[in-house]
Amino acid sequence: MNISKFELLQSKKNDEFYFHLKAAGNSEIILDSEGYTTKANCLNGIESVKENSRYENKFDRLQAKNEEYYFNLVAGNGQIIGSSETYKSKQGRDNGIESVMRNAPNAEVVDLTIEDDEYKQKEYEIIINGRTKVVKLKELSFFNIVKIAFGEIISDGRKIYTMTFKKGHDCRPEGSLVEGDVIKIKKGVIFNVSATDKS
Repeated sequence: MNISKFELLQSKKNDEFYFHLKAAGNSEIILDSEGYTTKANCLNGIESVKENSRYENKFDRLQAKNEEYYFNLVAGNGQIIGSSETYKSKQGRDNGIESVMRNAPNAEVVDLTIEDDEYKQKEYEIIINGRTKVVKLKELSFFNIVKIAFGEIISDGRKIYTMTFKKGHDCRPEGSLVEGDVIKIKKGVIFNVSATDKS
């Protein structure tokens, strides 16, 4: 059975990055993103969908000019982070929302912008907070790594996340990462991630 997944793509027309969410089982596209100017922002958009799709009040139920129905998923700041197709009925739209809530939080991310088949197939063993983890992406965002470390991201401002790494690529073997950063992954790279309560 197919699992749910975010597919990350790049437009050949304007070079912008975008993603869509495919449902488990039938691989139907149930959510599309807007365009992003950088891959880092696009990956952060995916993490935002994973987080906000858990809450039904983050979905705006709307009706198009042709009287068909659709929905937008919005972040805490009101920004639209995903939109649905149009549906003939309100029930179809509500079923679409339920499908996103069910599929998005634990969907894997497949980066289709990497053309080299070797990168698409490869798995990387990395170490996060002393534990070995296996990832399939050639690049990880700051929020990707936080999610792997803690299993969830507290996005209500109560937590502050800090991160350092070592044994990275030769161009940047060690350093720190902040929100919005993306790092190229290699086998054996070590991350130390901490979460502190905001005072």
